[in-house]
Amino acid sequence: MKKFFLKPNFTRNLILAIILISTVILNFLHLYGGNQYPSVHALCPAGGLENFWAFIGGRSNISKIFSGTMTLFFFTLVFALFFGRGFCGNFCPFGALFEFIAKIKKKKIEISPQIDKYLRYLKYLVLILITFMAWKTATLWISPFDPYAAFAHLGSGSEILTEMPIALIFLLLILIASIFINRFFCRYLCPAGALYALISKISFLKIKRSPCLDCKACSRTCPMGINVKNLEEIKGGECIACGQCINTCPDSNKYLGFYLFGKKIKTLSFVLITVLLFFFSLFIFNSTGLLRLSIPNIEKIEETKDYIKFADLKGSMSIELGAQYTGASLPEFYKLMKIPESVPKETLLKEVSEIILGYDFHVIKSSVVNK
Repeated sequence: MKKFFLKPNFTRNLILAIILISTVILNFLHLYGGNQYPSVHALCPAGGLENFWAFIGGRSNISKIFSGTMTLFFFTLVFALFFGRGFCGNFCPFGALFEFIAKIKKKKIEISPQIDKYLRYLKYLVLILITFMAWKTATLWISPFDPYAAFAHLGSGSEILTEMPIALIFLLLILIASIFINRFFCRYLCPAGALYALISKISFLKIKRSPCLDCKACSRTCPMGINVKNLEEIKGGECIACGQCINTCPDSNKYLGFYLFGKKIKTLSFVLITVLLFFFSLFIFNSTGLLRLSIPNIEKIEETKDYIKFADLKGSMSIELGAQYTGASLPEFYKLMKIPESVPKETLLKEVSEIILGYDFHVIKSSVVNK
């Protein structure tokens, strides 16, 4: 067994499998355990981009986004600067799903290089669209169409059919496409991948190739369809730093390898270093309170006195519960949130607008944050 763990591909696939399974478990816990477990939106770093305008404007987080989502967002940007699209290739559960799905069929569809070149620009258009719309609407408007959100809600039963049927159709189409085109979504549609691709163009990580045997194994094995054999340096936005081209090279020590800060690094070392750094950083963020991605139950809040920020208030909370979560007295909470005392304390914050004409929960809690 030891010799298997020393193989980069085995180690990487094991890590991807653990991340994918853990994500599925978290999705189920959120669906049936409530807000004390993070949602797919809170866990996805791309949510930080959609929330960025609210963040820099000093306003409260948009719905379903937490302060910890911004921590994840900025961390993955720095991670991309050092390790390119290593997050996409070695940590993303959605990417892992597509890569495992691709193993169903060995022979893939070959897309014309000319068509492929233009298709890869689609993800940048998707990035621009979702960012613009999120900033304009101050909501996660993409949720009903988001295949990743649909994947996270597969265990919700009929809810997924009624609340996000379009997203479910997109998910099914992408999964089918991934059988015939490896990492179809990552190549052509992923907005987070597009963002990391832009940063990876100036990343410190590169893959360099020397004149070799021209066996073409590196190009055949690349899940992103990069023609590695014709390149001397692979550092563009399409490489996801999975290392599969290096692992299949007959003599990677001589012809092909990762280079970080100009120094060659073995694939297994790269996988282990990035994994340890990634999860150790998350541990530190969590320990310092920077990685809050969910709302603990009220008993834990009252026990620890670790009250949430007004920015993290959710519309599903009642007025009374909102006061308890923020540590404010009930009269003070009514005053800060500009809610008339005639509104019953059992009223959900998102439903106050049904009683008070013109009341906007998100705007009001933003004004509290700014104080």
